Amino acid sequence: MIKNIKELFSERGLIRTIDKANYIIRGSQYNNSESLGNGGSLKFAHVTYCTAPNAGDTVLSQCVRKTIESRYKLAKWEIIPVQSEVNKDTIKKINECNMIIIGGGGLFLPDTNANTISGWQWAISKELLEQIEIPVCVYTVGYNYFRGQETNNLFKESLCALAEKSSFFGLRNMGSLRAIRGLLPENLATKVSFQPCTTTVIRHLYGDKIAAKKNTRSVAVNMAFDRSNLRFGEHKDTVLKQVARAIKEIEDKGYKVYYVCHCWDDDKFLPYLKEMKVRYELVDLSRKFPPDVYDFYNHIDVVLGMRGHAQMIPFGLNCEIISLGTHDKMKWFLEDINADDWYIDLFDDVENVSDRIMDKFCEIHETNREKTRNRLMKEQENLWNITQNNLEKLGGGYR
Repeated sequence: MIKNIKELFSERGLIRTIDKANYIIRGSQYNNSESLGNGGSLKFAHVTYCTAPNAGDTVLSQCVRKTIESRYKLAKWEIIPVQSEVNKDTIKKINECNMIIIGGGGLFLPDTNANTISGWQWAISKELLEQIEIPVCVYTVGYNYFRGQETNNLFKESLCALAEKSSFFGLRNMGSLRAIRGLLPENLATKVSFQPCTTTVIRHLYGDKIAAKKNTRSVAVNMAFDRSNLRFGEHKDTVLKQVARAIKEIEDKGYKVYYVCHCWDDDKFLPYLKEMKVRYELVDLSRKFPPDVYDFYNHIDVVLGMRGHAQMIPFGLNCEIISLGTHDKMKWFLEDINADDWYIDLFDDVENVSDRIMDKFCEIHETNREKTRNRLMKEQENLWNITQNNLEKLGGGYR
């Protein structure tokens, strides 16, 4: 009876309404706490989504600050929301700091916070960018254009200005690095370097503050529905039914299935799970804070995810991952960790997506689980070493 009531509340959005109210109340307190430093004298500005109705953005924002604090001692963070207006007052606040960190996340994208000022998510003009007097660090940013989206001259000009201004220009995967270098003149392209997403090294950042990983025979699934026409094209219904069929087979093997929303509308996949009679528990992380996200994934063995951070966060917490690809960034991440065999391209062989998912699940989790875990840990260590080396290059002569 209790379970049925919980399911009813979930379906009618009552739990989400409560979560949203709680998020608003806690959000102000959270933002204030995130502005605090780690006991030093420096003050850094951070252009970011400190809190967002997207679990990945909220977790990533904190992980960036934690990473920077592993090298620098700060008295305060001046947090600047990506989507806020950039004006002379903004520049004044920035210039009162010792360094500015821009990122991380897929900020090089034209249709989130769309504008005719910069052509990417932070709407800063070239004129105001030039007025920044402190070291500018582009940090673990991604080139997030979907297949079929084209860059324009505004973005290219803004990108050149940003690269020229930056003392460090770090992109979160080699695919983004190649794409951005291709848009820059040679003298600026050489400034672009690889800085992995900080969510991939969560256990290194937090250490014993996060409990040891548990094995639970639990599987989490995440699907994404923003820009559905670009993600699925004409095969949307076929692909979604195929994925749901695979999840049913996994459940029939005796695994507990969780469907996890990183963003609110990720729940558009639920009708497909119901059609296949999958027994699942809905977990909405869209308005949760980092500890809640870590606690959830700490109880999951394998995550099948379509969103980038529904793969990178679990990876950083030692979960096995299978990437359901509708965006190049998913494959780019796996290529960087020598794990492109963990990738399922949902554009390929759409009628057999279910079989391909099951073959991959059995291979990496049931047949070769120890090997998968060893590969994961080795690559996680490599990303941490790259991150530590980059920290020495960030500020140059910060004041």
